[in-house]
Amino acid sequence: MQKPIMTGHTISLRIPVMDDVFVRGWDGWYNDKDVTRFNSHGVFPVSKEQEWEIVKAEMDNPTSILLAIWETKGDRLLGNICLQSVDFVNRTARLAVTIGEAAPPTACVEAFGLMTNHAFMRLNLNRIFEATHANLINFIKSIGIFGFQVEGRGREHFLKDGVAGDIIYYGTNKTDFLERLRLRDNQLLFSNKVELLAAIRSGMNK
Repeated sequence: MQKPIMTGHTISLRIPVMDDVFVRGWDGWYNDKDVTRFNSHGVFPVSKEQEWEIVKAEMDNPTSILLAIWETKGDRLLGNICLQSVDFVNRTARLAVTIGEAAPPTACVEAFGLMTNHAFMRLNLNRIFEATHANLINFIKSIGIFGFQVEGRGREHFLKDGVAGDIIYYGTNKTDFLERLRLRDNQLLFSNKVELLAAIRSGMNK
């Protein structure tokens, strides 16, 4: 097992290994109708061998950082997170996350925060952005604690099971990220998971 690269309250991020795909269920997430309900996956079936090739290619890509999300207490693989299209000229990158298993309520936000912090503080990037299905607006609100905000909307971008859905574009920059940290004494994930969960819920209710 790889040692953690980053650690939060309930999860850690580590380098993926082959057993994640062949034993721990990583491949199944992208064939699962519920997991892929609000993204572009789940259309073409993927075998374990194909998924491992995809994982290896992403890990070998010099413009990506792909890490596994591991539950600390339950000792389970929960998902993955990937900093993609890293551009050191414009100092930008995309950030995508997949949670494939039942997870602690703060797990996804913890992973997003840890990787965003790595992008700004270790890679010296200036802007992180991504887009997601409009039905996941509460996720965007939850990561508002890192300065992320809605930046645009595309109509009828997704079409699954005959139902069209909009896409929401969101992002943050280093200035906004650091300002959020300053307001909580530079605690990335607050002092504990209870405070973090309260902040997430407060953001989602706005």
